[in-house]
Amino acid sequence: MLTNVFSRVQGEIARCRDANRLVTALGETSIRWRTKPRWLPVAKSKMFRIPERKPQPKEEREELKKLHNIYRTEFKSIRLFFHNKIQEMTTGESVIMEQKKREEDEHLKCIRINDEWNQSVAKLREKLLAEDKEKELEETLKQIEENRLQLEKQKEEAERLVREEKERSKYYITNENIDEVIEHAMANPVDYNFCIDLDCNVYHGRLARKELPPKNEIVEPKNEEVATG
Repeated sequence: MLTNVFSRVQGEIARCRDANRLVTALGETSIRWRTKPRWLPVAKSKMFRIPERKPQPKEEREELKKLHNIYRTEFKSIRLFFHNKIQEMTTGESVIMEQKKREEDEHLKCIRINDEWNQSVAKLREKLLAEDKEKELEETLKQIEENRLQLEKQKEEAERLVREEKERSKYYITNENIDEVIEHAMANPVDYNFCIDLDCNVYHGRLARKELPPKNEIVEPKNEEVATG
């Protein structure tokens, strides 16, 4: 059956001498007359018109049926042939072995690529860890130095306070010098009272008073001023 089909196809190709006839034989469809576009509705004159179906001769019908059966048989045989070919190409023993080998090679390739990635990532991770460790060490040393400077500063401040306190301790009132301090305080009384006049002058002492200017500095009013007053 396939031999007849292929022979007919070869004969048809041989009869197509030029390119136009070859394209036509391979399935080119040409439109001789312009037809009405599909989006246009049915004409009003043909809306309710039912075309008369021409009777078909019995001999022609039988011939068409026979040709149709032949076409279906040949088409089915071709389809089955290609189906078997594809099945053989995809499910054959050699094909399965080759496919299995290809999958194994692909798997080995993926493993190799994965190992390379792991090595590169490990190197990068070690580098980052080393940088982080070095940075952490620098920060620790910096913090230790800052703490040392702060402790030295606190120590200096404490020593200064101790020295000042030692200097002030000379004036502390103790059991040994209390009598002397009392006698000195009684001999030299201190008055913390003060007053302020309207001119913002400060006068210290409880009995403070504004001293009058000397006599020669007293300004006598003039006669004219007294008269006008």
